[in-house]
Amino acid sequence: MARRRQHAREAGLCARCCKTRPSSGFVTCVPCNASALVRSNRKRKRDREAAHLRQIVAAHEAAGDRSQTHHLFDDAAQHYHEALNVTVIAPDDRLRLVEKLGSASLLSENPNAATPWRDRMLDAYLGDSGTAEKAIETLLQTARQRWIDSKTPDGVPICVRAIRIAEVHGLDRLRKVATLRLVPHLIVLDRLDDAIHYLDNLGRIDSHDDLSVRISYHREKGAVAALRGAATEAYANFEKAAYLVNKDTDLYRITSLLGDYALSAITLGNIERGKALYEQALLIVRRNHMGWLVPQLCMGYADILARMGQYSAAHGYLLEALSSDTHVPIVEERFAATGIPIALHLHDEAMLMKCIRPAAIDLAFQSHQSARIGSVSAAFAQLYAVQGQKRKSRALLHRALKIVNFPDEFNELPLAIAQYGELTDATRARALFEARLHLPSAHVAEACAALFDAFVARRMQERERTQQMATEAAERFDRLHWYAYGDLARSLIPLTRPISATSGEAYKKPLAGSLVTLTEREQQVVELVLKGLTNRTVAEKLSISENTVEKHMNSIMRRLDIRSRHQLVDRVAGLESKVTADELEDRP
Repeated sequence: MARRRQHAREAGLCARCCKTRPSSGFVTCVPCNASALVRSNRKRKRDREAAHLRQIVAAHEAAGDRSQTHHLFDDAAQHYHEALNVTVIAPDDRLRLVEKLGSASLLSENPNAATPWRDRMLDAYLGDSGTAEKAIETLLQTARQRWIDSKTPDGVPICVRAIRIAEVHGLDRLRKVATLRLVPHLIVLDRLDDAIHYLDNLGRIDSHDDLSVRISYHREKGAVAALRGAATEAYANFEKAAYLVNKDTDLYRITSLLGDYALSAITLGNIERGKALYEQALLIVRRNHMGWLVPQLCMGYADILARMGQYSAAHGYLLEALSSDTHVPIVEERFAATGIPIALHLHDEAMLMKCIRPAAIDLAFQSHQSARIGSVSAAFAQLYAVQGQKRKSRALLHRALKIVNFPDEFNELPLAIAQYGELTDATRARALFEARLHLPSAHVAEACAALFDAFVARRMQERERTQQMATEAAERFDRLHWYAYGDLARSLIPLTRPISATSGEAYKKPLAGSLVTLTEREQQVVELVLKGLTNRTVAEKLSISENTVEKHMNSIMRRLDIRSRHQLVDRVAGLESKVTADELEDRP
């Protein structure tokens, strides 16, 4: 072709088509010049379009970066997704955008949106030996997604694979990171010995390690210590992690630490510390608009308030959580486990319908986590029992008992079996407490075990044992500030009718009805308040401080579910009139 064109030039013909003689001063003919001009215009047009698309990609990426800086994760994920929809993107740019989309989606309203992109990115990284670090990080993100999707067992082999890749390539930092990501999966799957084994194989963790590694190490050590009942060790490790996390900028890691710390504190019997930690985590996620974490933490905080008997406050946080449009499996389970008992207690039908998530049962069993299975099964068992479907309630509890090998943090499943399940399952359910009853800090387990025994004794119609175990459980729960459970235990105590006054003695009428749940001091306060005395006068009469009287009044209103002294007067007047009528019938 080159020789042909050379001969054409020598002969004065067109250098392109070699057929037509060109015009004077040109080496190509007019038709060839026209077609070349068309091709040139097309190329310039394509270049302009490609440059415009690159500008669009750059603009969306910049907008996404700005949104993520301002913690607007949903907007950031949308911008990154729009950038990825542009066809003219270099492979390296595409992988970078997918990484950013994954991190933004994790904290947005829909964390599942990045899953297909992350899988594609993982295939690209695993095919290149030079991107081992990126492959490990993608594997760990995938494992975390399995956690959110209630597919916890699927996350274990993914983390193990990341550990092996790090060991092959000599990446010690990523080996430690992958190991620390594996430990939480093992803990929630009741594989505590394996978790301890992997923590021991980490080696020395000191100031030379990354901040994230040190935070995760102390957090997991604290979680393991809490499950083993070592309160001092657990608090020490969590406090170290909390000190280090103040230097961190990863909001997900901060809220995750606070949530784990709160759950461990509640498990160890310190509900006040757990409440304060949840409040701190809620403040962070609200300020930074952290998607599905807002309803998750609201549900956790509502659960704590309900255990403390503060149902009105719990109702508000429950409504805030339900107002979110988040549809994440782990949150769906929490809606059912926490919302159903609160809605049943408050007799709120509208809230109950929002909290009933039929898929929550399947998701909980799919996760193979004792905590999730126990809490969700207990909530639905209570719902079925209230609806009169006792057989369905017992079947669900029996199914859960076959899988659960360790009680959840709050022992919901054994208590539900004692209250609603088959008595033949009570022995197996009671055995779940044994491991925790022998731990150094077994305050919660001891209180729950006493309440469990009280439920069983009541169903067996053992009156004296019911009163003994219910009284013990109420005292233990009151010391733990679990007032809702204390009131539940007191409701099991058999009530005895007062003996009529003998001759020569004044007939003294006790406080009636639900007022028997009050302590002796609280009943004294009620008697003086009913006479119209102020808090200061009541304090002088009882030789206590005015602040103590206020605390007693708050406790009385919480237990009687009232909000003012006028309601207290109406409550006592109605109950006393009923008791008086009953007593007159019994008098000779």
